[in-house]
Amino acid sequence: MTDIATDHAYPTLSLRERDRRWAAVRGLLKEHELAGIVVFGTGRDHADSYLTNEGRRTIVLLTEHEDPTMFTGDVPLDRLDAQGSRWQRWVEDWQHGDGLANLVAALRERGLDRSRLGVVGLTGRFVGEAAGTISYRTWSRVLELLPDVHWVDTAAAYESLVIVKSPEEQVLLRKAAALGEQACRAFVDTARAGGNEHEIAAAAFHAIVAGGGWVRWPFMLERAGASMFAWSIPEWFEMGGAPHVLRKGDTIAAEIFAFYGGQESQQQIDVSIGEPSPLLRELEEVCLESYRVGIEALTPGLRFSELAAIMEEPLQRSRTWNTGPMVQTVSPIYNSATRINPGVDPALQHLETLPSGHSIDGDFVIQEGHAFAFEPNALRDGQRVCVGGTVLLTSNGPEELNSIPNRLNVV
Repeated sequence: MTDIATDHAYPTLSLRERDRRWAAVRGLLKEHELAGIVVFGTGRDHADSYLTNEGRRTIVLLTEHEDPTMFTGDVPLDRLDAQGSRWQRWVEDWQHGDGLANLVAALRERGLDRSRLGVVGLTGRFVGEAAGTISYRTWSRVLELLPDVHWVDTAAAYESLVIVKSPEEQVLLRKAAALGEQACRAFVDTARAGGNEHEIAAAAFHAIVAGGGWVRWPFMLERAGASMFAWSIPEWFEMGGAPHVLRKGDTIAAEIFAFYGGQESQQQIDVSIGEPSPLLRELEEVCLESYRVGIEALTPGLRFSELAAIMEEPLQRSRTWNTGPMVQTVSPIYNSATRINPGVDPALQHLETLPSGHSIDGDFVIQEGHAFAFEPNALRDGQRVCVGGTVLLTSNGPEELNSIPNRLNVV
């Protein structure tokens, strides 16, 4: 194996981190009186990768005493060629073919086909995955093949482990955020009157991939124009169509999802083409105050709901509203409330029904190692500003991993 694991420009996780994770999950088994856990890696956040360090979307079995077994559909050829041998693999026991049939055989061989087992995949944290990512047909077959297993949904407990970043994971997170920072720089540098939004998005993607990173769905949220109050995947991602050509007075904004080594960072880049209007500056001030009070409040022992309320207060006081959360975790993702008081916006009065809001998505006690996407956003009169980047809570307090997206940029 080459020195890829010791290349500081492209860090990877060690076997010590592997052993730490496996021990943490075994602690979960003991706490919940489980003989093992079956992790379905079918979701957006690749839950299996926490045990395998590979984003294969496989089924993984971990028991009290045996190392994990990974059930793949096909032979993992990338493990077997010369290029693949450069990487240190965490899981040596893999079986290809019918994953469920092989899982059943493994459980029977271990005498666990009548035991109490945890399962990850029946529910989930990512947007749209609350009902889980295991298909109906797959889970029906699991119940048919293993009628005597007592299944316990352990997704929330499992995610509570994943969400706390170890020292090694923090190194990867910082790398991911640095790639996101470069993406923001490319985004700003490419934005100009007469340019189009496709070019700007492409520049951001290029910066991430060229630095050794990657992106995951939804890849990028982006909108451009003189007036907007929606926030979503750009229509041209799915529908095609010509790009918007930027003019003086427009803004172009994006939510960037920059990954490195499986660790997610997020950046909210917002750019004004020409000097911003007084309204945009007012909205920016709301966002900057929300960001500032959030940083000042972020400390171990604070509840996520309390942090969200603190960051929402400037929004409430300013008679503005939000289309995205003011703060969320990365990752798995807990979101603060969205669409708070949209009725204050005159630009929405022509709508027969105002957009419905979403309340805070879960709660937990904040501790060192938790990472957040600070993304305060404020809207009024068809204008929107959103700023912020990734913030990591360390023993020295909040560590702001981004700077370029923490203000409204002007070109």
